[in-house]
Amino acid sequence: MTKNLHFIRILLFIICLVLIFLSYPTSSLSATSDVKANLEKYIEQYIEKYRVPGLSAAILHEGEVFYTNAWGVTGESGEQVTAETPFLLGSISKSLTGLAIMKLIEEEKIKLEDPVQSHLPWFSLKDENDSKIKVKHLLAQTSGLSSYSGLLLSDKGSKNEDSIKLNVKKLSNTKLTSVPGKKHQYSGANYLILGALIEEVSGQSFSEYMEQQIFLPLGMSHSVADHKSAKEMGLESGYQSWFGYPVKSNISYDNGGSPYGYMAANTNDMIHYLKFINGNHFLKKDHFQEYFSPLFETKDNVYYGFGWRFSEPKKEDMIWHNGSTPDSRSEIFYLPDSGWSGVILTNKNHVLEEEYLSYLKFGIINILNGEEPEELPNHIPILRLITLGVAALLVCPLGIVIYKRKQFRDHLKLRGILKVWGVFSILLSIVIVPILVKSLGTPWYSISIYAPDLAWIIRLIILLLILNGLISLFVAGKKRSGVFQNQGNRNHHFNL
Repeated sequence: MTKNLHFIRILLFIICLVLIFLSYPTSSLSATSDVKANLEKYIEQYIEKYRVPGLSAAILHEGEVFYTNAWGVTGESGEQVTAETPFLLGSISKSLTGLAIMKLIEEEKIKLEDPVQSHLPWFSLKDENDSKIKVKHLLAQTSGLSSYSGLLLSDKGSKNEDSIKLNVKKLSNTKLTSVPGKKHQYSGANYLILGALIEEVSGQSFSEYMEQQIFLPLGMSHSVADHKSAKEMGLESGYQSWFGYPVKSNISYDNGGSPYGYMAANTNDMIHYLKFINGNHFLKKDHFQEYFSPLFETKDNVYYGFGWRFSEPKKEDMIWHNGSTPDSRSEIFYLPDSGWSGVILTNKNHVLEEEYLSYLKFGIINILNGEEPEELPNHIPILRLITLGVAALLVCPLGIVIYKRKQFRDHLKLRGILKVWGVFSILLSIVIVPILVKSLGTPWYSISIYAPDLAWIIRLIILLLILNGLISLFVAGKKRSGVFQNQGNRNHHFNL
């Protein structure tokens, strides 16, 4: 009896172990399935709410693909987006340029402390401090070059093979806005110069060096850094946002912008890039650690270096960067503590909508951490409403002047007010763009391609101001015919 009882106990214990073993993977698979379903639902909410034509995303955990999917269509052909669809990376390109610089450092061809002019003797600015700019200053965006100076050269759609060098030479009349190493100013000009430095040191074109020394060794066989290769790979223009609605873009690939924003890749290639980030097999250990080390603190607990941002968003450190071109928006992130990493590529952009993809990124991170994502913000950029309101208000005085022109002609005081309004309107139409450019620190061309609907409204406002001015001055300067007749009669009697 005792032996039977002992046997039964052992049998029950074994059964319990088997049940626990069988139930564990089931619950784990169930939890994983729930996370993936929540990710899919949240991303689809984002696509629908912000009318994103095409999006592709991938999430990795400790270097292994956890989730990947693609939605929507491309820009020109309208084909279905897949993991093979190429997207412009925007400023994510900077981290790849930074990686190329680190590769040259590992090969002992350059050093962080090297003055730029020691490798680019022809590089000069209209500033005596240009000789103090070092390689590390360019990487950290602390060279003293302003954001404005970089934007002046950005997004020009150049097809020339020597566009990078030509653009750097265009900086020759630029003055620094701070001493090198003292102030972080995010500027594409910094990484443009790094692109020229890579060409000079390697003896290759930037696109050739990136393909042979970076892309192919990382397994990124469908990534490019020049217009010709991008066209061959099937890269299509994306969409610009007009009042939240996608409109097909005619913005061209810019060879001169490859080092800071015009590299292109598909999601599968970006998965290889994330695998490198998670488990380096490309750089020596010391150089890999240096590559992911901050170079400059931009604000409290936020740092920059090698084309990456380093920050602590909520509970854990995050290495990340976002990217923008006039018709694309992207995000990449890596959470070293939890091992999560991800990339999101989209083919629509507007300067007032760029923050929305950051909301999606943080929502994805919340879901991966088992938390509820924050609700996506409403799609009502207030600046659009303000500019539309200003344009609408300008129609009112124009209508009043036209409708009440007889009263204005008859009343001397009203004619004086009308003249002042007319002169003011014309003067304002002349200075409105320069004031806008100065206050935003952004060239008008950049405003017109990153916010095309706002640029259109501003042009409408300028036209309405000119019409207000000209019509007001015309009405104020013209008297009624009866007034001229009376004046003529008085002159006749006087002559008699």
